[in-house]
Amino acid sequence: MTERRARRVDVAAQPRHVSVDPDPDAEFEYSGIVLRRELDGAPAEETWLPVGDEPSEEDDERLIAALHDAWLWTTESERDPVTMPE
Repeated sequence: MTERRARRVDVAAQPRHVSVDPDPDAEFEYSGIVLRRELDGAPAEETWLPVGDEPSEEDDERLIAALHDAWLWTTESERDPVTMPE
């Protein structure tokens, strides 16, 4: 039997800041939720999803799917580890 690796998912509110060229002072902030996956205490993957005051049904479905996928990832020991994107 193989040893089960520790998997953890954190969910947090996290805005994203975007600058527009050519005016670096023109910055926009987008509200969002970040899902951070850890494998044996090390970062494995991060997914950011936009959220707003009036989310669409599509926004809700995307968030539900991401949460479901994160939950499955924490319970499936046979699944290949996810690596941090470069």
